Amino acid sequence: MQFLKSLGFAAVAAASIALAALPAQAEWPDGPITMLIGYKAGGGTDTKGRVLAKQLGEELGVPVKVINRPGGGQATALLWFKEQPADGSIFFFGAITGLTLNPHLNPSLDFRYTDYDYCCTVTEFQPAMVAPASAPFEDWAGFIAYAKANPGVKYAALSPYARILMQLIAEKDGLDVNYIPTKGGAGMVQLILGNQVDLAYSGGIHSRYPGKFKTLAVVTTKRQPQYPDVPTLADLGYQGAADAPTVIAFPKGTDPAIIAKLDAAVEKAVQTKDMKDISAKIMMPISYVGLENIDALVEESNATLEKMVKDSGYEPPKSN
Repeated sequence: MQFLKSLGFAAVAAASIALAALPAQAEWPDGPITMLIGYKAGGGTDTKGRVLAKQLGEELGVPVKVINRPGGGQATALLWFKEQPADGSIFFFGAITGLTLNPHLNPSLDFRYTDYDYCCTVTEFQPAMVAPASAPFEDWAGFIAYAKANPGVKYAALSPYARILMQLIAEKDGLDVNYIPTKGGAGMVQLILGNQVDLAYSGGIHSRYPGKFKTLAVVTTKRQPQYPDVPTLADLGYQGAADAPTVIAFPKGTDPAIIAKLDAAVEKAVQTKDMKDISAKIMMPISYVGLENIDALVEESNATLEKMVKDSGYEPPKSN
């Protein structure tokens, strides 16, 4: 009996030693992680993202590197991102419209907003309808009167969304609009500063050129901090306005504990001086919505933009 007891104690001791020798399950993050941005380096989202990556690295205790995969209004990045491992090694940072608008503009894209897990929002674009400083009107009502008196008014559209938005306005007010396609915010700025168009959609870059633009209406659902007296399109009776936050997302199936930990890190990061300073510099204010409410926000964005696209009569490009 004593032998059996000794044997039992020995077995327990051996098992304890063996368990102690096994490596403990690593706590996330246990190494460098990657932030994916679907725009070129140097733009507003990239600039803000790199500051955020630095702050998150300090908060999480590991390097957060940034990679850029531009193209297709973030579609290139999101298609690639969908196939990445759901192990917390990579997350997406970018405009919500890449997820909730792109698939409605091009249904042949092989992703939908439901293909990802969401963490939080960080900042918010400040889109608006703008005109040259020399334009012969001062507000939105003045533009509408001018456009009715001058058929063929020129409008710079830097994206399908920008064109659809103006189509809804033109249909409501009976305007004859000449659409001028342009590549991105930089192209729009050149057209406005050169007085080559009467109106343009701006994703927010106009704020960096004080005195060069007239901001006639904001495209967000609420008034913007730097233009508190400028009405929203909704205030003016139009549909199509939508908020444009930047969101953080993970590949589908990511451990909820990982997402929650990054959410907590972002909540602290957005309160740092560096994040506040860069937000003020590039006119992209902090707009943090945490894990508890992010899914509802993404679903609302998808529903709003889907309705806008349908109501505009927009016909997606035919796939080959």
